[in-house]
Amino acid sequence: MKKLPILLLISVCCTIKITAQKQLLPSHAYEWKTIPVEKTAIGEQRKILEGPTKSLDHFEIYATSLAPGKTPHKSHVYQDMGALILVKAGKVGITINNKEKVLGRGSIALAAAGDEHGVYNAGTDTASYYMIRWKAKIPVDMERSRKNGGSAFFDYTDMKFEENPKGGRRNVTQRPTATLKELEMHMTTLKEGMTSHPPHTHFDEEIIVVLKGEVEEMINGSPYHLSTGSVIFLSSMDPHGIRNAGKGQCEYYAIRWVSTPE
Repeated sequence: MKKLPILLLISVCCTIKITAQKQLLPSHAYEWKTIPVEKTAIGEQRKILEGPTKSLDHFEIYATSLAPGKTPHKSHVYQDMGALILVKAGKVGITINNKEKVLGRGSIALAAAGDEHGVYNAGTDTASYYMIRWKAKIPVDMERSRKNGGSAFFDYTDMKFEENPKGGRRNVTQRPTATLKELEMHMTTLKEGMTSHPPHTHFDEEIIVVLKGEVEEMINGSPYHLSTGSVIFLSSMDPHGIRNAGKGQCEYYAIRWVSTPE
């Protein structure tokens, strides 16, 4: 067998490595019950997804469960990454710079790039939360963040519920951030058997986090039946739609963003 010249072999290996690094996350449904669980000294962790997307250089979501009084690490700062902390269950204490707030189920905090943040279990029962982090393709703009509210806490109990024939909606925020041209978040409640809307497409990338009940998500014509805790990633322009596939009401977060180079 003829051996490849060493320089050619190195070139081939580098090409394979670069190609692998650039593989984008596809639209996918992550069923909570099948996500691997890693036991830790302070609770549990589930790594849900990690990688680049069409609009982000890096995107990751993991879920952490904490025993009472525990914290996963000291407060820290990411100069080039934004973060969302979404409470799944229990009471989660969140600190951002010099502000601190205890949030319950369905609440969410936005930690802007450059702001120090940390979390801890502030209750007497196990608490769990999703950590959603991203690094954008556009430069970090602290001034844009400051002009549009910067880091913020959104308490579920303060969110206005707007009832409609299908169920209802809680609008959380729609704003530019330090790393995104636009971040939009809302929470939808669907009555049993209801469909939010027919399958559609949009330029924005999106995640859906199922907070309550069961849903069926259609992605590129394929159905995915998902339970409470599940996460859905939807890449730009992939057809998708969602309906309540369980008993009683379902509730889920929809988080969409735009972040593209100029």
